[in-house]
Amino acid sequence: MRSGINFSEFVRHELCSSSADDPKLAANEVYGFIKARGSLNLSQSGAEILVRFPNVQTARRFLKLLKALSVRDYQMVVFSVKGLRSARGALVSLGLEFLEDIDMKGSFWEKIIKYRDPAMFGAFLRGFYLGCGSILNPARTYHWELTYHDGEFLQQIAGILSRTFGLEPKIKRLKHAYRLSLRRAQDVVEVLHLIGAIEAANRVEELIRQRSIASDVNRSMNFISANADRIGRSTVAQLEALQIIEETIGIDSLDEDLRQIAKLRLENEDLSLRELGELMTPPMSKSMVYSRLRKIMNIARNLARERVE
Repeated sequence: MRSGINFSEFVRHELCSSSADDPKLAANEVYGFIKARGSLNLSQSGAEILVRFPNVQTARRFLKLLKALSVRDYQMVVFSVKGLRSARGALVSLGLEFLEDIDMKGSFWEKIIKYRDPAMFGAFLRGFYLGCGSILNPARTYHWELTYHDGEFLQQIAGILSRTFGLEPKIKRLKHAYRLSLRRAQDVVEVLHLIGAIEAANRVEELIRQRSIASDVNRSMNFISANADRIGRSTVAQLEALQIIEETIGIDSLDEDLRQIAKLRLENEDLSLRELGELMTPPMSKSMVYSRLRKIMNIARNLARERVE
């Protein structure tokens, strides 16, 4: 990803740079653009479709699609975006007959999406996303969204994403619009693949992989730390028990197997039970060492109780 460019811009750049050679895919992407950014304008000279773009890059993508559809009858005006000194938007006007040329006249007025071909739906969603979508930096959070004025239309999109692709879109009502969002990491990857942002999807997958590795390392470190704390507390308790025995009846009064493990523990405070067992003659398993140390601690507990009495 180029320096100085945020992830949302990176996705937009990839989509706007993608191929537009297939007329059917181009027509569906144009339909997505028009549904997202288009409006019907009535004037004395007749009716026309106006498609307003927040930046010139997406407008150029739209013109590239029109070229693939052999559409030449359009006009484009570039304007400065209010409040942003260097930003420019664009307005493209088309005659209504354009919808007939791409076989979308009926679809323009409908709120129901009828897509059975995933590739065609992906093309539509690409145009719709470029018109009213955004994505947050996946290095911080996983969040892909569409913001649109028609909640019913977003529900149609959500239904296809859910039924056909197994995603979990959520729709939230805002003050003047509705927002469809995907927040599961794998859902973001899938929808990026669907709209053709393959490189962006690969980058998100790499982030997921890196986070998974980091999470595994953290879990391992936490386990090691917790285990070390537990072993440390256990060793302290064993040494305290041996001190009580030494001060009362003496270590040498213990049975041979207990005496041997007691002396090894006093001489090797940092060793684990397994390592202590390896020093025994003959060697003992971890469970055998633990059993003998538990006997020693019980003896110390009884001696301490007798002291008090």
